[in-house]
Amino acid sequence: MTDTDFSLTASPGRTLPVATHASGMRIWDHDGAEWIDACGGAMVMSLGHCHPRLVEAAQKQLEKLTFTYRFSFSNEPMIELASLIREIAPMDRGWAFFNSSGSESVESAIHLALLYWQHTGHPGKTELISRYPSFHGSTLGALGLSGSRWRQGFEHVLDDNPVAQAPNADIRSGLSPEQELAFGLQQIEDAIIARGPENVAAVFLEPISGASTAAVVPPDGYLEGVRTLCDQYNVLMICDETVTGFGRTGTWWAVDHWAVQPDMISFAKGVTSGVTPFSGLAISGTIADVFAAAPEGFPFGHTYSGNPVGCAVAAEVIRTIRDDGLLENSVEMGKRLHQGLVEIADRSAHIGQVRGRGLLQGLELVTDRESLEPLAGSSYRLAGLARDRHMMIYSCPTPLGDRVIEAVMLAPPLTIGAQDVDEIVERLSGAVEELDRTS
Repeated sequence: MTDTDFSLTASPGRTLPVATHASGMRIWDHDGAEWIDACGGAMVMSLGHCHPRLVEAAQKQLEKLTFTYRFSFSNEPMIELASLIREIAPMDRGWAFFNSSGSESVESAIHLALLYWQHTGHPGKTELISRYPSFHGSTLGALGLSGSRWRQGFEHVLDDNPVAQAPNADIRSGLSPEQELAFGLQQIEDAIIARGPENVAAVFLEPISGASTAAVVPPDGYLEGVRTLCDQYNVLMICDETVTGFGRTGTWWAVDHWAVQPDMISFAKGVTSGVTPFSGLAISGTIADVFAAAPEGFPFGHTYSGNPVGCAVAAEVIRTIRDDGLLENSVEMGKRLHQGLVEIADRSAHIGQVRGRGLLQGLELVTDRESLEPLAGSSYRLAGLARDRHMMIYSCPTPLGDRVIEAVMLAPPLTIGAQDVDEIVERLSGAVEELDRTS
């Protein structure tokens, strides 16, 4: 192997360990060192690395059929996966559409939303409303929906979609849960009214935040309220569950915690647990009926839409979650992880909040518990201190007004047991203690 990495895919100018193999939540590098992957890379590893059932599903499919072009052939894994998505989708008569990445699926959701209104006689409904902080992807349409620092280099070409502040995003607000609920819903309604309901196609939101603010959970009643507002103003509700789908928060979808039925859900990451790039949409029957009746159907996809290998692996993920009781394990191990994080926070002067659901947990880092002002640079520092202990966590610095929220996130696999949870907590505790000593 060459000593120089010429790939811009990695981090130019940084020397990173070279991974050679992995299993469960552990990765080994070319020096033989063992690492704990406590965040699943970027919240990808729903069943851990190289889960045997997923590897076997991929190998079997690779020997049979590796590609079909969706305008020429359907394929058996795609038909099976669409049926499984229909079984677990929260909306009535769910359909599915498959892509290769979370960004692609958000783009497809935008396409579907705009075409839906054209087909139903409302071509003027072209405006999209999203929230801040948020992150929906790196392609220009998805980035245009994102209330994120990653917009900065492209602001001049992006639409101004993130105009509603997400509730519970600012731990300094001093608002009660009831006030946060009212504030969050007013933000959505004001945005719809400002742009004119006759012009608004859809509201996009993450039910529980991912890479933007590290597992912020909305107040009870918020998602139900957004659904009501979307119905009132004849606007589609589209939930981005790229991070939260497939059991990450203890239910198939984060919206299931509030029994809400969006018009569309985008998903990616955990759907194949990193075995192959894959993503998709769950789509309500009401929307799918319109495209089923259209002469061209839905012609806007991507080259690898419905790839049979990705579909085979994703179907096996769903079966494995069911067979092994992993939704329940996400709940139980999530409680254990959350309690461990609370105990760390109780000993630290610089953790302002522990939050999350299931096995998606976040810590917000502050200068002190009284002011709750962000501790500048601390999310990267804590991630670095965890790396020093051979553990990966996910840093989430995100602008909110004139502040940068400093937070980190953990997302271990749904297969995790108590001993591994405790090891994550122990290593993170050491990292937080060092952060406290040096801040």
